Amino acid sequence: MQDTLAAAATGNCYSGGLRKVSGHTRLYRRGAVYYHRAVVPADIVESYGKREELISLRTKDRAEALRRVRIKAVEVDNRFELHRRQLSDRASAPVLDDLTPEQMRAIQAVYHAHLLEEDEQVRIEGLFEEGDPLPEMPVPSFDEWGELATEFSEDAKRLRARFKSDVFFDDEAEEVLSWSDVNLKVRPGSTGFKKVVAAIQAAIIQAANDVLRRHDGDYVPTPEPDPTKKMLATPLMSVAVEAWVREKTRESWSPTTEQEHRTWTSAFMETCGDRQIHEYTKEDARRFKAVMLQLPANWKKKAAIRGLKITDAAAKATELGLPPMSATNINKVLRFVGSFWRWAEGNYDDAPKGLFAGLSLSMRRHRARDERNPFTLDDLQRIFRAPLFTGCQSLRFRSTPGSLIPRDSGLFWTPLIGLYTGARSNEILQLHVDDVRKVHGVLCLSINDEGEDKSLKTKNAYRDIPIHQDLIRLGFLDHVEMRRRAGSLRLFSDMKKGSKGNYSNPFSKQFSRVLDEVGITTPKTAFHSLRHNFEDFCRASRISSDVIQILQGRAQAGERDRYGYGEAFMKAMNEAVQSIEFAGIDLTHLHVTSEATKNVL
Repeated sequence: MQDTLAAAATGNCYSGGLRKVSGHTRLYRRGAVYYHRAVVPADIVESYGKREELISLRTKDRAEALRRVRIKAVEVDNRFELHRRQLSDRASAPVLDDLTPEQMRAIQAVYHAHLLEEDEQVRIEGLFEEGDPLPEMPVPSFDEWGELATEFSEDAKRLRARFKSDVFFDDEAEEVLSWSDVNLKVRPGSTGFKKVVAAIQAAIIQAANDVLRRHDGDYVPTPEPDPTKKMLATPLMSVAVEAWVREKTRESWSPTTEQEHRTWTSAFMETCGDRQIHEYTKEDARRFKAVMLQLPANWKKKAAIRGLKITDAAAKATELGLPPMSATNINKVLRFVGSFWRWAEGNYDDAPKGLFAGLSLSMRRHRARDERNPFTLDDLQRIFRAPLFTGCQSLRFRSTPGSLIPRDSGLFWTPLIGLYTGARSNEILQLHVDDVRKVHGVLCLSINDEGEDKSLKTKNAYRDIPIHQDLIRLGFLDHVEMRRRAGSLRLFSDMKKGSKGNYSNPFSKQFSRVLDEVGITTPKTAFHSLRHNFEDFCRASRISSDVIQILQGRAQAGERDRYGYGEAFMKAMNEAVQSIEFAGIDLTHLHVTSEATKNVL
């Protein structure tokens, strides 16, 4: 950018008379005064605002100049790098229609410092006075410089009083907004843009007073830039949430996890507004928690409050005496939203700290087992003696006895695989045909996320589970071979994904109906109960805790989950799995005697 006052006085930016000095690539001298001079890199020059960084080192001593130029070179290189980062940030930053008082004050301070730095540099280079030798390039006289400051100030006052602008101030506002220590996107013509102009005008009035004080010999120091100064703008929460989701889905999130986090961060924004990150306070977090304490579980499905805004729904639910969601679910919601704010703390300098810290509800400690019960042996017999497994009319009329045993259906196989492997329902339903494979000579189910249609709950869920001989006797390999010959990618292609992006959601509803049909209606039993059953059978068969953890895809203590998954390990795992006895369960009515089964057994 051309020097604001100097350009107005002389019609150009005075940078002549510089001579390169040995000792540092950026050391120059004009007359007796030394300067730092660096060309702005080509990749940022168009947006940087000037083509070089010419800065007075404010000394005539060469040794001191060498010391200062090294410091200034590092500082300027950091400015270049900061500008590159901010160009990237600016591309996704929100376009503002208004400014906060803090932002207006900051813009005024930045522009005021710019004008005083410019004034100081002009004075160091020398103002022309009667009797002085003629300069090499045009420079203003001492009197002209003071008159120009007054004229510039009067023009700014006239427009500032009317909250108006002109072409010069519009252009200046556009440029100031792109500076590294401002870096805001403000919609032209908006109230916010007018406030940018007003802040610049206020800075000119303030600087003119300081320039005239300097003319009177009362030196006003140029404000030094604060190296810890934070960016003036952070993105809207909605913009930051999208960046967070992109990062997390790339790392580990499943579609279900993504949906849950989106749902509750959106609920937070609906409660507290979609504002810039730095504008939120602890009070917003407390307000959101207060709403959650009133909100019923599955509130969007309750006729009395369905369709209301979340705050209105919470208030109405309290009025109607609807029971609120459990403390466990409230804490889960607070963790979802709190995880975004913890991420924001690490990614935005002026994000509020500890926004959700300490807000979780105190709860009586309980075991994970208390959340779901295993099925009793009688329950398991009732499930696997249901018409679905002994013969039904069709999958639609699966509770009515008939001649069909749907061995080609995921609804038939998933409970059996769950019982014999302890795998989660989504892990089973997303299996590909090629996931039934030999690993170091051991026939296994490979639980992995190799494929666009797959996801794992955690990184520890990746594992190879040896296939129990009882599952082979039930004809599982016949189903695998049938799907392989049909050229199918998935092992259970009849099972479809739900609206949340996973297979388990629609399946869990089907399986719940199967439980209802056989009279198992206790609230703490569901498909996940089979995972508890598998663990119980493992313990009863004296399988070690480490092996159980690995088979169920849980993290192990210390470094044990990082090493030892070779041939000897798989052989030992297979021996452990084959030793598991499922005592008390009679599934002989499902055994098959096919060639595929005989060849393996």
